Amino acid sequence: MEYQGNISFSPGAKDFKKITPVRGFDRVDPNNARQNNYVWSMEEMGDYIYVGTARNIVHSLLRYISEILGSEIPVPPELEPEVVDDSGEIWRYHKSGRQGWERVYKAPPESMNIGFRFMKRYTTPKGETALYAAALTPLNPNLLILKSTDGTNWYPLDSGITGYSARYMTEHKGKLYMGALPFLGMGETLLFASEDPEGEGWQLVDVAGEPGKNPRGSIDLILSYNDHLYVGTVQPNGFEIWRTLGELPEKDNWKLVVDQGAGDARNEHPWSIAVFRDHIYVGTAIEAAVFSANPEQDIVPPKGFDLIRIDKDDNWELVVGGPPVVPTNPTTGTRGQPLSGYPSGFGNISNAYCWQLQPFGNQLYLGTFSWSVLIPPFLPLLPDILQILLPMLGRTGADNIDLGREELAEMKGILKKPNVRKLLEYLACFVMKLGYRVFGFDLWKTQDGVHWEAVSLNGLGNPYNYGIRMLFVSEEEKLYLGTANPFQGCEVWVKGRP
Repeated sequence: MEYQGNISFSPGAKDFKKITPVRGFDRVDPNNARQNNYVWSMEEMGDYIYVGTARNIVHSLLRYISEILGSEIPVPPELEPEVVDDSGEIWRYHKSGRQGWERVYKAPPESMNIGFRFMKRYTTPKGETALYAAALTPLNPNLLILKSTDGTNWYPLDSGITGYSARYMTEHKGKLYMGALPFLGMGETLLFASEDPEGEGWQLVDVAGEPGKNPRGSIDLILSYNDHLYVGTVQPNGFEIWRTLGELPEKDNWKLVVDQGAGDARNEHPWSIAVFRDHIYVGTAIEAAVFSANPEQDIVPPKGFDLIRIDKDDNWELVVGGPPVVPTNPTTGTRGQPLSGYPSGFGNISNAYCWQLQPFGNQLYLGTFSWSVLIPPFLPLLPDILQILLPMLGRTGADNIDLGREELAEMKGILKKPNVRKLLEYLACFVMKLGYRVFGFDLWKTQDGVHWEAVSLNGLGNPYNYGIRMLFVSEEEKLYLGTANPFQGCEVWVKGRP
């Protein structure tokens, strides 16, 4: 857990400087710092960069799965805080670098707020500039949004919206737009707009019109581009991209641009979007790598992400992606060979998300989530996990697996043997030593969208950095990179002007 990394294995790491001397920001309380797992959101206002954190994500997910199964899934010691504190925080950093990180907000426990998934600076028509931070509240279905006009005083707004979170906010034609989301999976199409979230509240955009003329599924992302509003939605048969036919969103006045997951139903979520060289790039994901939005199959095998791009005439093409896992027949185009020549996930099945896309200078950067570093800590716990899951397979015959009582008893007996556990512990150590050069997120860049160059394939030298959760370009033309690290706490890196 004290691994410091070796950036010699990251060819582009020399261009980035880490600006978090303490992972997770908190110099005073290491236990608290470690629980700031993700740089979940990032924005700037004035002289400061603001970061909204996510707390204990893997730990919380395991608790959620345990509740569903009715049996407690064991948590690896590496992911277990000394004292669990799930209250989300907001920190800020002076752009000059002369000051350390300062915490400006900590959620009260009663808010059930585990972090801030998106943050947006917005100026109302009356000229008030403020930061708006959308929280995730897994146990409270009332969408929580905080506001601050000075960066230090934060207060909740009464949104009046049913939802657990929002992944994207964007400004379009003088209004702030946002999609409200369920906790997991797919929900209703809830698109909201506001000129002044505090003074006037949010208005629901009516998309309950004719099929084929309106977005469907919960809204994962939003983009304002070329006088149109684009939304990316979740579908069990693959994500969809819609855009307004006019400048403003109106019922029955939308165009379907991409459907059926761009040819693969496993591309359920569109989780990143960016405009680069007159194309819109969209990256895909399966939630938590295995949680399907399809109600008929809660768990699916993992796959690497795909990347597509859309031209000015709404034609889309595959940039990164291999043969489809679950082939579909899109009505909007044909899935061809990847322009880059790379299969899904850049050839790495553990690259489950294309989590971030960000233009910077004359290049487009892409950051992934890679779950490979989670294998070693879970290996020693495999007997305990399987003893919970095997009886369920025996009861349900899931996936045509029919396990009788004798087979279950035999497998349980094998798993309980001390030498099996000891073998798995040795195997976990071996896998970690073998993989420390390649575990961690990938960071890639391109100058034309077709030819890609790896910047880092090991979390910028730290294999416990399993994801790039934020790529943000400041007004000073600096690229800030925020990591997801559930083992040690998140990191922030910065790259100077291109």
